[in-house]
Formats: sequence, C-alpha cells, structure tokens
Amino acid sequence: MSNVWGSKKVNIRLMHVIIIAVLVFLVLRYGIAIGTVVKPFIIAAVFSYLLNPVVKIFERKGIRRIFGVLIVYLIFIAIIILFSFVLVPKLIKEISILVVNIPQYSRQMQELLKQFQDGYMKSGLPESFKDVLDDNILMLQSMILTLLQNIANGIIEIFSQLFNIIIVPVITFYMLKDAEYFKDQFILVLPKAKRMKLIILLRDIDNVFGKYIRGQIIIASFVGVLTTAALVIVKVKYAFILGIFAGVANIIPYFGPFIGIIPTILFALLDSTVKALYAAGAFILIQQLESGFLTPRIIGKSVGIHPVYVIMSLIAGGRLFGIIGLVMAVPVLAAIKLTLRHVLRDKSI
Repeated sequence: MSNVWGSKKVNIRLMHVIIIAVLVFLVLRYGIAIGTVVKPFIIAAVFSYLLNPVVKIFERKGIRRIFGVLIVYLIFIAIIILFSFVLVPKLIKEISILVVNIPQYSRQMQELLKQFQDGYMKSGLPESFKDVLDDNILMLQSMILTLLQNIANGIIEIFSQLFNIIIVPVITFYMLKDAEYFKDQFILVLPKAKRMKLIILLRDIDNVFGKYIRGQIIIASFVGVLTTAALVIVKVKYAFILGIFAGVANIIPYFGPFIGIIPTILFALLDSTVKALYAAGAFILIQQLESGFLTPRIIGKSVGIHPVYVIMSLIAGGRLFGIIGLVMAVPVLAAIKLTLRHVLRDKSI
C-alpha cells in the first residue's frame, strides 16, 4: 500500500515538473503571446498574495477562510464604492476632456517648439550648434507626439480590458480561498526530505517579496496623493489623472519618476512656463521626500540587487508582460537571487 502511495506521489511530482517545463518552453518560444494569456493570472496572483495576510488575520480570530475571503472582498468593494463617489466622476470628466483635446494639445506643442526654434535661429549662435538643436527639436517633437498618442491609446486600452477587470477578481477569489492547497501542491514538486528547506526558502522569499510589493504600493499611494494635491494647488489641468499616473509610474525603479513627471510638465507648459516650473518644483520635493524618507523606512534595502541587473530585469519583464512585468521584475529577480543563494549554500536543495 505504501509503495502505491509513494508511486502516486512520484507521479504527482513528475506531472508538476512536466507542466513547469512545458510552461517554460512556451514562454521562451511564444513569450509575448503567452504573456497576454498569463497576464490576468499574474495580476490575480499578486492580488491574492497581497490580500492573504488580511485573510489570515480573520482566520486567527476563528473565522473560516471562505468567510474571511468574503469579508475582505466586501471591504474591498466598499472602498471601491467610496472612491467611485469621490474620484470616479472627476476622473471621467478629466478623461473625456483630455481625449477630445489631444489634437489641440498636439498643435500647441508643435507651436511651442516652433517658437523656440525661431528664437535660437535668430540668436546668432554658430551654425553647427543650430544644427544640433534642430535635430534635437525634431526628436523631441516626435517624442511628444508619440507620448500624446500613447496617452490616448492607453485610455482606450483601459476600457478595452473589461474582460480582465471581470475575470481577475474571480481568479483572485479562488486563489485566496485555496491558498494552502496551491502552496501544498507547489511543495509536492520537491522530494519529502527537502521540503523543510524549501519552506525556509519560501519564507525568506516571502519576507523580501512581500515587504517590497506592499511597500511599493504604500509609497506609490503617497506619491499619487501628494502629486495630485500639489497639481490641484498649482492649478494644472488633469491633476487627478496626472497624479494617479505619477503614483503608478513611481513603482517602476529608476525610470518611474521620470516617466511620471513628463506628462505633468508638458500639460503645465501648455498653460504657462511659470506653472510648469512650479509643477516641476513640487514634483522634485515629493521625490526627495519619497527617496530620502519614505523608501528607507518602508522598504529599506530589502532587495539588495545591483542596478545593472535591475535594469536588465525591467527590460525583460516589460518585453514579456508589459506594465505588470515592469512592476514585478525586481521582486521576481530578488526571489531568484535568494533561491540561487540557498542552492549554493546548501548543495542538497
């Protein structure tokens, strides 16, 4: 009987290994297409991972897991409804105006660049210097037009992702409800003698991964709220859209703050140079607060990865999984680093 059970466990383990091997092959062979299919599952996995500690709090109070998950969902729905009443009307209004006015803003940007170009052409600068400026103006003009087009496409893309908006909460529910089952199935991949070492590894990964992801969400929320408030005070158009964009972009290491500030400066510049300077100053102050105070205290140096490897992981993650890949690249790389460290430290893993 024990041989049959042992054989069954071996078969389960072998099946898991085959599934993982097939998935790795498909990702390598059809990376971008697979990324599109897998994306809702990755988003759901992230949500379930972030919400699982909250569900565990209810479990420790004696509430069954299924009811804990339902309570978390009800709280989440209540927060969404609250934000819907406060923010959604403003966002919808700003998005509607923005989509209609994008062609006008494109023309205004081209006029500003032309005025700048006319100014330095009459300035008496050396011809070689003017040629360099001309080339850079053309490149900047192309970048601005691309950015405005991407903003329009991004807004359309958000509304086109209705399937993911519906399916992700469903997948998240089942992942949360059966979290222990998925963890047990994952542990079954390794032989029984090595499971304790795997659990220790997973605990270390969870410590780094969880601290990083939850910390980034807290910091992004602070940056988003502070940026929105600053832009409202400075009276920059589309303050809510730009503030949310800055907060979300801030999650991406190194490049995020620069990505977040570009649309803000451009839209402020359409009103006046002074307003653009105020907006830039506010943004710099917020970034100083984030990098000098919030990040060291909330995240610290929990990841400990060289910038070169971070940039490589961002390129790979963005290429395969888009925005989700950019957000998840660093914690996934940290998990791989921890795994390799455990393997090298203990050859038996």
